Amino acid sequence: MGRTEAQAARRRLISARRARLAVGKPGYWLGFAAVTGAYVATAKFGIDLPVSNGVITPIWAPSGISLAALLLLGRRYWPAVALGALIANATSGAEPAVAAAIAVGNTLEAVAGTCLLRRVGFRVNLERVRDVLMLVAFGAGVSTLIAATNGVAILFLTQTAHGSFGSNWLLWWFGDAVGNLMVAPLLLVGFSSGRKWPSKARLLEAVVVVTVLAALSGVVFLAGAWRYPYLIFPLLLWAPLRFRQLGAAASSFLVGAIATWGTVAGTVPFGGSSPTERVQIIQALVGVLAISLLVLGATLAERERANEKLRQTTARLSEAQAMTHIGSWEWEIATNAVTWSDELYRIWGLDPDRFGASYEAYLETVHADDRQLVDAAVRRALETGGCGYECRIVRSDGAERFIRARGKVVADESSRPLKMIGTAQDVTEEKQIEAERERLFARERAQNERLRELDRMKDTFLASVSHELRTPLTSIGGYIGLLKDETTGELRDEQRRYLEIAWRNTERLQRLIGDLLLAAQADAGQLPLEPSRVDLRALASECVASVRPRAEEAGVEVVIVGDEVPTLEGDPARLAQLVENLLSNAIKFSKDGGRVEVRTDADSGHVLLEISDRGIGIPAIHQPRIFERFFRSSNAVEQAIQGTGLGLSIAKMIAEAHGGVITYESDEAEGTTFRVELPYAADGAERQAEHAEVS
Repeated sequence: MGRTEAQAARRRLISARRARLAVGKPGYWLGFAAVTGAYVATAKFGIDLPVSNGVITPIWAPSGISLAALLLLGRRYWPAVALGALIANATSGAEPAVAAAIAVGNTLEAVAGTCLLRRVGFRVNLERVRDVLMLVAFGAGVSTLIAATNGVAILFLTQTAHGSFGSNWLLWWFGDAVGNLMVAPLLLVGFSSGRKWPSKARLLEAVVVVTVLAALSGVVFLAGAWRYPYLIFPLLLWAPLRFRQLGAAASSFLVGAIATWGTVAGTVPFGGSSPTERVQIIQALVGVLAISLLVLGATLAERERANEKLRQTTARLSEAQAMTHIGSWEWEIATNAVTWSDELYRIWGLDPDRFGASYEAYLETVHADDRQLVDAAVRRALETGGCGYECRIVRSDGAERFIRARGKVVADESSRPLKMIGTAQDVTEEKQIEAERERLFARERAQNERLRELDRMKDTFLASVSHELRTPLTSIGGYIGLLKDETTGELRDEQRRYLEIAWRNTERLQRLIGDLLLAAQADAGQLPLEPSRVDLRALASECVASVRPRAEEAGVEVVIVGDEVPTLEGDPARLAQLVENLLSNAIKFSKDGGRVEVRTDADSGHVLLEISDRGIGIPAIHQPRIFERFFRSSNAVEQAIQGTGLGLSIAKMIAEAHGGVITYESDEAEGTTFRVELPYAADGAERQAEHAEVS
């Protein structure tokens, strides 16, 4: 079983369960009694008329009652229809078996009509033309064939019918069909859900229409004025025009009932050999009248719904235009008539009654400096088929606004322009934002240029100051050296200690000045290099030996590991400065008892140098900035570790000046590893290849 079939079966099961539950409620039995009672009462009325032929009558309201009951209340009320049909036929002279057999056909007619209408999506309020046509086709046309064929066949089989089979069948079918057309619509529309109670004025209007229509119908069909049926036509049209389907169903039922009464009474002298035929003729006319009025009412209801949808769509479009400041326009070229949406009037600040509604009137609202541009764009669009432009307009209050407009030409079959349609958008705020953005960009560019100028001035200043300080500082260092060598006489221990402190600080200042000069030279693209063959491992060993006293003083062990590496082309002094800067950092940031490891290696045409420590590490938030000049991490500042913040930036400049790169890995409180990759010289590459072959 497919998914759709399973869902349908589930719905049928739920419907059956609901039906069983409903049968046990008092409301069900109240409806049951009402349906049965109405069926019996109207059936007895039709059978007892002088125009009937036994249980066959041209006036059979029960068909409309049963169909409406099953459509409104549900198919679970079919037993009420069956019981009503059985009682009506049994009390009208038919044998019990015959009455039961006829009741089966009456019940099947209502059930079949309900099933057919439900299957085609029928709506009981009859507010669609297709619903009216479905009621005529399936309710009055197809389902009534069942009862007529079943009933007449049973009467002829039991030899209780009079006349021909065809005439009796036609009379039965005709009575049931007219009942479905006259009675069912009134019940369906009157009891369909969702109908609001009318206002007092509308209720009074309905009472007046019904009263006057009943009076005129009585005059026409009962008082002998049958030659003037057109007297009731205005009211018959007024009913659906004002009250839609309820008016159509009620007026057709009222007129049909009075016309049938007059025909049975003989006050309407229609042609026909018998009263039954005259009733059939008048009811045929009433049936056509009912269908016409119902179609008219449904058409009006559909148009009303379409207008309401159009109104809602227009309202949503207007709201969308207001939110986006976009309005629509249309220009009829032949008549020079311009139509604007409400939003355009709001943008322009114009009253629709005061706007000239012409192309020239529109141009008058355009700023004088932009008017020629707009006119040229529109004239060009008449040849090319479309246009787009931006202009300024002057509102009625004198304010200027920026407008972005687009238009499209609509042409006839011969490509002759008929009209232009398009949109206009208020982009004043957008233009203001663009202007403000340009102003901010210009300000930012000026600030950036100023910062670059300040940076150049700073570099010049640092270079100048560093150069000016180097000479006196060198002199100071020289004299301190002479004093330390006791060339002027023997020194006391205290004097020797003071000179040692001065000597260390002098060396520190010399290094700082050297770093500042190097940074300034690198920025100017003038970093001095004196290349030669360099054995990086030997150079690293010398640097380790140089810093070892300082490391031992700090309680840090420094070791060198790794393999011999090929020589590279570089400046040994600068490369030594790179290694010493990294070693100095590793020692400074290591804890007492720490270890600094220097490793050399070669890989893929590069000499590798790694310097690792197990110190305080670099906080993750500061790692992107460690190569910036004068930058110091927060933990270094907090622990008062000395430094200028130039060491790493200089190391990076030296590595890049040699065609290499410097990278790092660091975890706070766990340590840092710096990795330098430098390309080695051509003969070094050859030795590396030979070493690989021997290995």
